[in-house]
Amino acid sequence: MVLIMFIELIMWFIILFIVTILILKVCHSYNRPQKFPPGPKGLPLIGNILDIIRLVNETKFYADAWCRLAEKYGPVVGIRLGFDEPMIIVSGKPAITEMLNRAEFDGRPNGFLFRYRTGGTRQGILFTDTNVWQNQRRFALKTLKQYGFGKNSMEEMLKHDAITLTNVVLELTRRGTIKTISSVVSAAVLSSLWFLIDGTKFDVGTEDPNLAEAINILQSLTSNSSVPGGILNYFPFLRHLFPNLTGFSVFAERQKRINNFFADVITKHKRHGIDDQCTNFIDAYLKEIEAQKESNSGYTFFNETQLLFVIKDLFAAGVDTTNNTIGFVIAFLVVHQDVQAKVYDEISRVVGKDVYPSLNDKDRLPYLRAVLAEVSRLANVGPTSIPHRAIVDTDLLGYEIKRNYTLLANFKSVHMSKEHWGDPEVFRPERFIDENGKFITDSWLMPFGLGRRKCLGETLAKNTVFLFMASLLQRIRFTLPSDHPKPSLRGIEGFVVTPPVMDIVALQR
Repeated sequence: MVLIMFIELIMWFIILFIVTILILKVCHSYNRPQKFPPGPKGLPLIGNILDIIRLVNETKFYADAWCRLAEKYGPVVGIRLGFDEPMIIVSGKPAITEMLNRAEFDGRPNGFLFRYRTGGTRQGILFTDTNVWQNQRRFALKTLKQYGFGKNSMEEMLKHDAITLTNVVLELTRRGTIKTISSVVSAAVLSSLWFLIDGTKFDVGTEDPNLAEAINILQSLTSNSSVPGGILNYFPFLRHLFPNLTGFSVFAERQKRINNFFADVITKHKRHGIDDQCTNFIDAYLKEIEAQKESNSGYTFFNETQLLFVIKDLFAAGVDTTNNTIGFVIAFLVVHQDVQAKVYDEISRVVGKDVYPSLNDKDRLPYLRAVLAEVSRLANVGPTSIPHRAIVDTDLLGYEIKRNYTLLANFKSVHMSKEHWGDPEVFRPERFIDENGKFITDSWLMPFGLGRRKCLGETLAKNTVFLFMASLLQRIRFTLPSDHPKPSLRGIEGFVVTPPVMDIVALQR
């Protein structure tokens, strides 16, 4: 009897302790510290979730919701989302430039979904920080550059892929309206990068079916997620109660499939053995793993699990944004036929029809480059940075930023600044052409980010988009079927913004 009473007392003590913790959590989340950035008040426990849902429902895009908050509260806005750490939305060029160039904001958040995609712990490049990120990024850049990554030596491969893509699109035109151009472009974009990673080269349409499936899974994951992470990041326990309603079941199944694909690729390389002269990233990484084992240096950041998630990150970063940018360029030119005609006239006059464009033609095709820059500004494929994390207690523009706060750079606020661009809603490539007819860069265009965590594939992405679009537009005119409604050039919300779904008529010139 005494034992039962003692157990009941312990149980009541535990319940009281949990309730006390919840009450303290609610009070803490509801009350804003004195120097906490301004923002909507929110509600106990759930914070600003309902505020954000309302804004996204009104604007249709998270980035537009962040712009609304910036208009009301200023360049640094603080919000709370469920049980997660506060999120700081940083808008405007001065604030974003300061944030992204300060090392104390180079961390990555530790949200549930960010961990889950890499096996439950933060691994790889995209969502790691401190020594793990530095070691993986340094090795990836050094190794990939040895094989031509970001160098003009890759031009022949990119030109081959551009020509192949153009021929495939021309073949599709003979069958009528094109409905699958996104998947075709994705394979072409990945071709050269996959050669650096895996050492195998394929042409569009000849890729391994498992690789094609991995591309489709990746695109599905990014289109069905958001940068803030969604409800499971704020209340991860809900996956146990509502696995289907929260989308966890589908998310987990897709992550498992794409992880299995990369695991099989690594196994294939191990089975074939590694030559002394490595010719691809996976073999070089496996060789580094063995070298560090032999050195007996203790803890190492290099292992097969890390390798899996590094190539997964390279795969994701190398395909989605480039593929979507090309899709948006086609969409804008389909709507703006006059601009498409000007691009074609420039290519015909400068390059002609007998040879394909090359990277040496960049300075000779300023209008094409201006169109690509203007599409990049308006499409906002990556409207915000990947979330950052404060790794120490610090401040930003006078506001207190505690360790582990999440920070998000709102690039769309810069790309759509009326103060700088004058008419930001207007598609006007001429804003990137000077009085002498030359292309001019503008520091207010930052689609690849800034600072140490800037996209490492910027050069490859720019070269790919330039060569692909120059080759396509040299030989093809893109238009809509006569009865097709005008597509919305705002695109479709997701982790990255995807081009509008539309049928395309491609006419050989």
